[in-house]
Amino acid sequence: MIKSKIVVACDSFKGACTSLEAGNAVLRGILKRLPDADVTLLSVGDGGEGTAFALGSALGFKKQHFFVSDTHGDPVSAEFYSSSDNTTAIFDMASCSGIALAKAHRLDILHASTAGVGQMIRHLVGLGMREIIVCLGGSGTSDGGVGAISELGVRFFDCHGELITDRLCPKNLRLIHSAALAPAMKLLDGIKLTLLYDSSVKLLGECGAVMMYSRQKGASEDMLPSLEADMAHFSRVFTTPTADFSEVSGSGAAGGLGFGLSVAGGKLTPGADFVLDRLGFSDLLPTSTLVITGEGKTDRQSSTGKLPSAVAKRAAEFGVPVICLCGMNEAGEDVYDCGITSVIQIGDGPMSLEESMERTLPLLEKCAYDITGLIPHIN
Repeated sequence: MIKSKIVVACDSFKGACTSLEAGNAVLRGILKRLPDADVTLLSVGDGGEGTAFALGSALGFKKQHFFVSDTHGDPVSAEFYSSSDNTTAIFDMASCSGIALAKAHRLDILHASTAGVGQMIRHLVGLGMREIIVCLGGSGTSDGGVGAISELGVRFFDCHGELITDRLCPKNLRLIHSAALAPAMKLLDGIKLTLLYDSSVKLLGECGAVMMYSRQKGASEDMLPSLEADMAHFSRVFTTPTADFSEVSGSGAAGGLGFGLSVAGGKLTPGADFVLDRLGFSDLLPTSTLVITGEGKTDRQSSTGKLPSAVAKRAAEFGVPVICLCGMNEAGEDVYDCGITSVIQIGDGPMSLEESMERTLPLLEKCAYDITGLIPHIN
């Protein structure tokens, strides 16, 4: 019998396990059923929270910490991962300005700022990093990135041409009428600033940063029109006849942080594709029998840049079937259209969300064991 070659590339299951933990659980299940299987395990992410750990671990980067301001100005120890030669660093914006930090301040969206993200970038530049990778998922902010780029040196002026010295956040975006980008551009000169997004949302509109995601960050329905208007006003400060960063895919990621850091010279990049390229995923496919991926919840968003869809699209080019394991299955036809062969919910009976999350690893292992029995019949 030809030895089976399987690639395991699971995203993290939010609140339950990391990508590496999920992958190892799947690996155990496979090897229980097929001890001779040739399995390649990848620690992956798509720009969402946990991507820095996944990619940093896969590349052998060192974990470090630096104190920054959280969403409301309190100090927080944020983590980043750096290469052995100290030229490349990666971090989750969520470790500086994430939803968990915002919840500690009762989701006060009007005053939530990404200043800590800018402080982290400035620190990494000071350490001599030449490539800085920012993972945009898991934000607790909707400030258009104004806090971050102000920390990078961008200066903002009101309608009278006076320098705005107040702490910048959604509440005072409307006061901004002009900006001086030169200090930030000088700071980042020669720096490759890559912005990984897990949602291709643009800055404005019904499917933009405010309308799609502000509610979960504390905005009430009656706040949305003014938040959207203020965000539009802020974007016009940087719009020229030849450049409109608000229209770029991913500009609305992390409450518009994608927009703000793009204005300062960052490059928005689909997170899943970036990670898969960095790890050489496509090189494994020509000789693979099966790919197993996974995520906490598979739904409509899974086909719009999330890791399983990126994995499946690449595997489909080589005719390799892809099984997606998930904690909750709300997949529609669009998920299958992107190349996923089958979506399997790992639960083995009725259970609460808490129980499901507690049992994620053994459920993944059992599910992998069960489906591995099909492998000798594939192809």
